[in-house]
Amino acid sequence: MSRRTPPSARCTALVGSALLSLAAGAQAQDAQKLERVEVTGSAIKRSQVEGPVPVQVVTRKDIERTGASTINELMKSIVSLDIFDDGELSSGTPVGSGTAIVFMRGLAETNVLVLLNGRRLPINALYDSSGAGAAVDVNSIPLAAIERVEILKDGGSAIYGADAVAGVVNFITRKSYTGFELRAGYGISSRGDGEERKAGLAAGFGSLAADGYNVFAGLDLFKRDPIQRSDRDMSSSADFRRFGGPDSRSVFAPTGNYVDADFIPIPGAYVRPCPPAQIGADGLCRYDFNASLLSAYNGAERLSGMLLGTVQLTPGLQGFAEVLASRSRDTFVGHPAPDYFLDGNGDFFVGRFMQGGPRLTQRTANLLQLSTGLEGTLGEVEWKVDVGQGRSRVVNDDRNYFTYAGVDQLDATSLTNDPALVESLKVRPRRAGESKILFANGKLTGELLQMPAGPLAYAVGTSVWKESIVDTPDALSQAGEIVGSIQQAAVDAERKAYAFFTELNVPVTPQLEGQVALRYDHYPNASKTSPKVAARYLFTPAFSTRVSYSESFRMPSLKQLYGARESGAADFSNDTLCAAFGQPAGCTLSGFFANGSNPRLQPEKGRTYNLGFVLSPDGGFNASLDVWQIKVADQINTPTIDQAIAAGKFAQDAQGRIVVDTDLQNFSKARVQGLDLQLEQRLGSAGAGSFTLRNDTTYYLKQERQDGPGQPWQDLKETYAAPKWRNLFSVTWELATWANTLALRSTGGFYDTDEPDPAPGTRKVASHHEVDWVSGFTGLQNLRLDFGIRNLFDRMPPFSVTNASDGRYSQLGFAELYTNRGRFFFLNASYQFN
Repeated sequence: MSRRTPPSARCTALVGSALLSLAAGAQAQDAQKLERVEVTGSAIKRSQVEGPVPVQVVTRKDIERTGASTINELMKSIVSLDIFDDGELSSGTPVGSGTAIVFMRGLAETNVLVLLNGRRLPINALYDSSGAGAAVDVNSIPLAAIERVEILKDGGSAIYGADAVAGVVNFITRKSYTGFELRAGYGISSRGDGEERKAGLAAGFGSLAADGYNVFAGLDLFKRDPIQRSDRDMSSSADFRRFGGPDSRSVFAPTGNYVDADFIPIPGAYVRPCPPAQIGADGLCRYDFNASLLSAYNGAERLSGMLLGTVQLTPGLQGFAEVLASRSRDTFVGHPAPDYFLDGNGDFFVGRFMQGGPRLTQRTANLLQLSTGLEGTLGEVEWKVDVGQGRSRVVNDDRNYFTYAGVDQLDATSLTNDPALVESLKVRPRRAGESKILFANGKLTGELLQMPAGPLAYAVGTSVWKESIVDTPDALSQAGEIVGSIQQAAVDAERKAYAFFTELNVPVTPQLEGQVALRYDHYPNASKTSPKVAARYLFTPAFSTRVSYSESFRMPSLKQLYGARESGAADFSNDTLCAAFGQPAGCTLSGFFANGSNPRLQPEKGRTYNLGFVLSPDGGFNASLDVWQIKVADQINTPTIDQAIAAGKFAQDAQGRIVVDTDLQNFSKARVQGLDLQLEQRLGSAGAGSFTLRNDTTYYLKQERQDGPGQPWQDLKETYAAPKWRNLFSVTWELATWANTLALRSTGGFYDTDEPDPAPGTRKVASHHEVDWVSGFTGLQNLRLDFGIRNLFDRMPPFSVTNASDGRYSQLGFAELYTNRGRFFFLNASYQFN
């Protein structure tokens, strides 16, 4: 069966052919000798841009050309990273409101290691109460401070340790600066909402060469107004029948729907008369939660500062210190709490207490990263030591909540309760989380011996660190007494670990370069040795190939190891269990299940394979193609009751009761396979300026999951929010003091189901394309202006039935791959004082 080629994929092929033709006729350019620098993916400095492993570098100029205002927006323009934006979009989960998490290679966020200047950052302690989503909130990193982003698109545990299964994203800040700069920016959607205002300054003084020191400081402020769901057509109502979807308005209506003995709402049985417009096709009274209050794009306030200092102590010794601090505030507005209530006759109904007012969550997140160290040379050996601490503190302050005991004193369907009584019964839940990482690192690099093709370079190093997390909900939340909220458990855990690593860069011949790395990590409950081998072969000065194999791992999070456990009563109908307790097949046994954290969890283990080709002929043309595969074993998951019984996870407790253990276990597997294609052509003439055409594509060949031994492999490719491809095509024209970039961002379609192995005929969500334009001007002395339009043609996302019908998602009517902000104008200015 033939498959229609996506438009952007056809564009890629045509552009690639054109660029190859242009490259063939172009003239040679002189090669430029590069200084030795350390690149993400290796601890050894190198002078070549291309190495044995695939590393993508996003420069400051690239960042400016995206028009991004936040790290989250920048991540969306990098096609090798996946998108699932349930933090910036208001998803109904204030725990994750305002957060931005990095996904990569079709794997969960916990498989991506996020670094700042090569050092780990503390996780967001409240991002996911289950602990499975223990990840760094990259929105806490100030975009204005970033000099470049380096993305290792390969397993990185042999160099960096745990969590680098899918890859590594390293945010690198400015190292030194001399002068004074002021920045300001403003943006607004074409509909007059979603305003963004930002301002910043940078100041630096001292020259390492002349003065022996440099001090650099930066401060940035950012504020964004929310966009309401009611102000965009697709999300203006949760009744999605107008798009061919379901009526997702809530049955927890203010007028109340009576329920039967199984707590199922009864059509036409209202506590108070239901307005006709709110009666659904099923006869139930409905409440449209999208029509008011909820935002489609969260507001935000962020303040960040950075202080860097470097001093030349002696000709061969430098000292340095870094401080990065940020504070963000986000407000989540939710509708009055829904719940099950009793009327005056003792009959149950589902309703919503409107007189209590909207539920409000004020989220405040603070990040502080401190580090200091020394680096220098000892003969031919370079060395570096550093110590530091990172701390992330997140606090959710809630208002307009009630306890079950309090709401029982009120008429839930009335707006005429005594206001003083209503206010007196309100409670203010509070949840505070803090994660810390305390670290010390040491490294030596040098040359072991001189080989015919060059020096055999080495790096050896060690790290010690301590991680801790404290998650403290208030007493009422821990007791499960809050209406419209889940029961929350407190967590207080820590662990210490250490590691040793070594790396060799081996110039086998002038054409063949090898990389060998090995790292040993020791944790309290597990140890892991991670090897890596990679090679690069230069067929000609213009054509090379690279190949790598690496093993990686992810440690269970502290919440997964030491978090809360819960149990409940259950009836079991399982023949294995019946036989174990001497009962006939088909019996039903009563007992309990227990689930939650598991201190016996082991690391998830990954293997990454990469084969790449790099073409760099004369004439300004560059191309690279990497084919990769990742296999992950021992993934942590919650088994079903039948899976737990099959694995023998059952016993009798001291009282003789049957207990089936469904705690987190290492039993799932994943296989992901894909390719990355990058094409670039630079053209220019003296009169017309220079042109740069670039195309980046990531294409998934396979995304599969196995939920337990003996279970079939399930195909997840092109299911909900997992498109098969993403593409970015851009053209930049630079002439004198002007630079203009036009970019086409494309995201592939997907089957409108989150179930694996979509059946034939499953609805398909169309691919989506947006065009951005950014123009920069530097014609006035010391002043830079950037004006742009994101989503130039005001394209709205395609409709998704799965999103509209499932409360686990945003219910905005579209997948968390895009926003419905629409066309957005922005102007940024910076002025440098001499």
